[in-house]
Order: sequence, then C-alpha cells, then structure tokens
Amino acid sequence: MTWQRVAMKARETLIKLSRAISAPIYSGSYKGASPLVQLFPSWSCMRIVALSLSAAAAWSNLALAQEKYPAQPVTTIVPFTAGGGVDILSRALALELGKLLGQSFIVVNRDGAAGTIGFAQLAQAKPDGYTIAISPATPMTNSPHLTKNLAYSFDSFVPVCASFDNEFAVLVNQASPYRTLKELVDDAKAKPGKLSWGSVGYGSIPHLSGAALVKAASIEVNNIPYRGDAQMLPNLISGELTFGVGAMSSIAGRGLRPLVVFSEKRHPGAPDVATVLELGYPNVAPGLNGVFATRGTPEAILDTLEKTCEQAVRSETYRSQSEKLHQTPKFEGRVDFARRLRADFEAKARLVKELDLKPQ
Repeated sequence: MTWQRVAMKARETLIKLSRAISAPIYSGSYKGASPLVQLFPSWSCMRIVALSLSAAAAWSNLALAQEKYPAQPVTTIVPFTAGGGVDILSRALALELGKLLGQSFIVVNRDGAAGTIGFAQLAQAKPDGYTIAISPATPMTNSPHLTKNLAYSFDSFVPVCASFDNEFAVLVNQASPYRTLKELVDDAKAKPGKLSWGSVGYGSIPHLSGAALVKAASIEVNNIPYRGDAQMLPNLISGELTFGVGAMSSIAGRGLRPLVVFSEKRHPGAPDVATVLELGYPNVAPGLNGVFATRGTPEAILDTLEKTCEQAVRSETYRSQSEKLHQTPKFEGRVDFARRLRADFEAKARLVKELDLKPQ
C-alpha cells in the first residue's frame, strides 16, 4: 500500500469517527449512542474531540494533495477490442501521458457490450486518479438510452480532455461492385432483406449512423453487430458483409473503400468522397474521444491530467500516429468537453427516439 493510500484510509476513518461522535451533539440525545460517545458524556468534551478529528481529516486531505501525482502506475481502460483504430490511438495517448508524467499508464482492454463493460469498471473504481479510461464517449452518451439495467449513469464520470473526433463512413471492400452510395441503395431496394451491414455494438456511433441512413433511404438490410472493428473488418474484407459502417481509420492499409462520410465537411483523408449531407441524408455527429475519470476524483489530479493531456495530444508523436489512421488530434479542456458531451447526450436521446430503438 502506498503512502498516499495510507493517508486516504486514515482520512476516511477519521471522518467516520468524527461523524459518529458529532451526530448526538445536535440531536440532544445520548440514547443508543456508540461506546465512543459514551466515553465523552460532556457536550464540550465531545465537541472538542469531533473538531479534533475533523482537523486531523483535513490534515490528511492536505497531505494527499501535496504528494505528486501519479505516485504509482495508472490503470488505463480501453473499453473496445485490441487492434482497432480506437485502441491504437488510446495506447498512443497513454504512452505519451506516461512519458510526460514519468509513470506507467497500463492499458487494459475491457471490451464488450458497446463499451459499457469497461465504463462500468471505471464507475466502480476509487476516485483517486489511478484508474482512468481513454475511449470514445459512447458508453457515456449513448448507452444510457439503449441499455437496460446499466450499472452507471452519464453523471458517474468526469471528462478530463478530448483527444480527437472519430468520423465514420460507409465502407465496402475493393472487390465490391458498388462505386457510389446510390448504386448500393438502388441494389438494396431491388433486393429487400438480402443485403447485410456490420457495425460495432448496439447503440454505438457506427450503429446509429448506419440506422439513420437506412431509415432515410427506405431500404431493408440486415444489421450484424460486432464487439469491435477487429471482428467486423475481416468479414467486410472477405465479402461476408455487403457493407459496414466504420471509422475512417479503418481504411488505412486494409483495402477498403468509403462510399460516403458521416460528416459536415469532407474528410481530409478522402477528399473525393462526398458527405451524407451532400447526398441529402442526415448526419450523425462524430464519436467524441478523450480521457475520462471517476466522478469525485480530486481537482488537483484532474488539473494534472488535463494539462498533461494537452501536451500529449499536441505532441508530434501522437499527431503522427493519428494522421496514419486518417484522424486529426483535437484537444479540448474538461470544461468545454463536458459541455459538448452533455449536448451530445441529449442529442442521442432524440435520435434514439426518432429511430425507435429500444433498450436491450
């Protein structure tokens, strides 16, 4: 156990003792009081003891704040499968954070259930900054609208910083006969229920983007959800899927071709590919990616993480890795990021209702 954790345990114990002793002071009753209270029958004596314990707890709080963070390795949850674009960029960011802070940020993949398994672990972690997540925000902004008996809520977390916005596209393999979205839509209308498309997780940005397009195009196609891109992309490349909705990072070196991009403007990685808005279809906002901590994490630790995150996102190493995956780093501090996450959370509630999607 580290010095910091010893201090934290001491603080928790002192606070409990202080509350146990001070509670009867204001109730005016000693009936049923704890043995500790009975040791101090005098009101003044109890008050002195309670104040002393409170002061000691405050001292341990100060001691915690004074120790430089991080004093030990930081568990870094990536709630999606290893090998995908999100995982690669999350690991790149974790590596930069570790270099800048002189401590290991150990990446642990807790994939499944559209990222909710990993975020449930984060919600249950101690709010001490030693468990964080580097992830898309979808388990926080989308899943509360679409998952039954979710083990957390939107407010279980505090955003630290944004790192990039993940834009998605309709993808086909190089052998696909479809050269345009119109050709795909026309064929789907001619073969209702015969074509299939893949996406990551129920309620993910790729799933919602594809569902919105399918509804607007009035086509009947079968959606097949996957745990992650690492599972979906091989089936798309082999031709088992007609098309998929995946991140632009997925096309790098995989022989995939985007037919349309879900974005307000054309993607720099595929400037010749039209946006859904250009073709008259609705756009779904990109996936907001960043660093997240458990609600209740001390402000001093959040400040350290936020400042370091800015340096990491702006670093040449992270930028270079992002550009290889057709992504653009986008730092945003925790106040602005929190505001954008709240707006996205509310927008997703409206979209889920429009698409008539039910919690599962």
